[in-house]
Amino acid sequence: MRYTKGNKMNTTNKTRRQKSHVNSLSKSNKTYSHQNIVSMFLQMLNTVKLYHWKTTSYAEHKATDELYSKLNESIDTFVETMLGKTGSRVNLTNTRSIPLLDYTDLNHFKKAVEIAKQFLINMGTDAILKSNTNTDLLNIRDEILGHLNQFTYLLTFK
Repeated sequence: MRYTKGNKMNTTNKTRRQKSHVNSLSKSNKTYSHQNIVSMFLQMLNTVKLYHWKTTSYAEHKATDELYSKLNESIDTFVETMLGKTGSRVNLTNTRSIPLLDYTDLNHFKKAVEIAKQFLINMGTDAILKSNTNTDLLNIRDEILGHLNQFTYLLTFK
């Protein structure tokens, strides 16, 4: 397929936007406040669902469908447990926006999944979350991480 100069620019701009989306995942949520955790989880769910709708691969379509279902249930359990411990409710009034990451390229999507995994892994280093009173949250976090790792494996099939 031959590209015109305009198409190359559009392709380049699209790639830049996708890379910028990956960067927004890694830059966001440096702290593990309830607000940041919920925002990141919503971003993860939306990213998976959007990729699910866009992929043209049946294997990826099925794998993202299964991942979304598992993440949705586990994230719901995590957030409800977290809020139950403090007796609070989700408050996103100070959240200006939750990025909607719309990937059409599997490699960029995989990078976003890896960043989400790193977010979860780093939860274990947060002073509040790693306390002995939050082992339940870390167990649920481990389940979410397991879902993402299994998904990464499933992507190896054609």
